[in-house]
Amino acid sequence: MNDLATHGLAEKLKSGFARGEYVKDGRVIAERNLAEQLDVGRRALRKALDLLEAEGLIWRRQGQGTFVGTPPTPRLRKLEGIATKTSPFEIMEVRQEIEPSMARFAALRASQADIDAMRIMVDNAARATTQGEYEKWDAAFHQKLAESVKNTLFLAVFEAVNAVRRDAAWARLRESSHSDSLINDLSAQHRDIVDAIEQRDPKSAEDAMRRHLAQVEQALKQS
Repeated sequence: MNDLATHGLAEKLKSGFARGEYVKDGRVIAERNLAEQLDVGRRALRKALDLLEAEGLIWRRQGQGTFVGTPPTPRLRKLEGIATKTSPFEIMEVRQEIEPSMARFAALRASQADIDAMRIMVDNAARATTQGEYEKWDAAFHQKLAESVKNTLFLAVFEAVNAVRRDAAWARLRESSHSDSLINDLSAQHRDIVDAIEQRDPKSAEDAMRRHLAQVEQALKQS
């Protein structure tokens, strides 16, 4: 299926989801049944779903299925209010410990569909016309990378840190530190990470993520 056909199928799915079709209790029906109803192959369907996931219209959870909307924010009692007790540099300290390791595992475990979705997110971030839009796609990229590791506990730790990062005050601080030139640099680093993952090079993926986070931290210090 070419790109035009993929976008057409994605639009058909988007319209159907908006009308409540192909969905039961917020969950998209099984891929096999969905492909039969749409009279398309499973491969073509997955490409269209990847596109919708990259746009933030659906989300997937291993072993649970595909859901319409955005993934729920973790509600961990011990994390409630922690955003007022920590600092951006504590958050970066944790990110620099877990995300390079996740990039390493992603190079070993990410599916081609995961990689394709990450590329869409990276490209959308690079084309962002506002800092808020960049933030949206940057977050989607890091989330997708975490999911591609296929480790439930790793993902839970990542989402816990992300829940703190989504606090409004932190979001304003991040946006104020992101100039256009910095966004260009960070987008290039995103591509380096995905390239290393696609090449199945764990060390390069880990090193690329470490360099990326080091520049994010430096930007925070200068804001």
